[in-house]
Amino acid sequence: MSAEILVKDLNNLVALPQAYLQISQMINSPRHSALDIGKIIAQDTDLSARLLRIVNSSFYGIPVPIETISRAVTIVGTSDLHDLVLATSAGRIFKDIPGELMDMGEFWGMSVYTGIVASTLAERCNILHCERLFVQGMLHDIGRLPIYLRLPEQAREILLATNGDYDILSATEQEILGFTHTEVGALLTRDWNLPESIQTVTHYHHQPELAAEYKIETSLIHISSILAECETLDESTDEILARVNPHAWQITGLSQQDVESVLDGIPQQAAEVLKLILPATG
Repeated sequence: MSAEILVKDLNNLVALPQAYLQISQMINSPRHSALDIGKIIAQDTDLSARLLRIVNSSFYGIPVPIETISRAVTIVGTSDLHDLVLATSAGRIFKDIPGELMDMGEFWGMSVYTGIVASTLAERCNILHCERLFVQGMLHDIGRLPIYLRLPEQAREILLATNGDYDILSATEQEILGFTHTEVGALLTRDWNLPESIQTVTHYHHQPELAAEYKIETSLIHISSILAECETLDESTDEILARVNPHAWQITGLSQQDVESVLDGIPQQAAEVLKLILPATG
């Protein structure tokens, strides 16, 4: 099976949220307003409740409470809310992954952690609309999930071979599958009509030097994902950051001190946001 066939097989199996599909059709049409899009999202009561909790959380830091989805669309932006709808729906899409292959609470916890660190570091880099890095972080490793869902035996073989060593994951996947989770993620996010920035970050977050575009975003996700992967390891910050590709430091202009200065409180914030987005895994 190739990565292309795996993604096609997955898209034939799982159903994207109806709200997401409708928003995708409406997003570039001048005939549809924020109110129209809000009405579509509001038809899914669970989704709309989670989105309102996220928009009103400390992550967005909006001083006045947002009480309607249409107002959330106006504040957050049509494109960003469109991507957030899919990110918050991903738990449903991949709910049937066997627990012995992947602890989904841990997976989404690491993904949320990556997104929060990346968006926080993006502020240090003076990136406009730095909150968009949150969704990029949420989805950067999404390519792993189709492998667990559709190829459980090969996934088990990969897990045994890597034994928790994330540094050799891609090489092991290439050896066993003939492709990697980053290729799957890039294809999947393209098929889901997500922005090119998300497709690029998903494809190159392990090798940021290969990204032809969105170089700083890819480098920020690279740094943040390493911090997330190592969050539970008994290693010093120096040891963890030694894994960062030198290209990422060069592109972002960040130093180790810059990174260390934003880490206080991130685990607690990640846990809070995870409960808002995916309460079942919190």
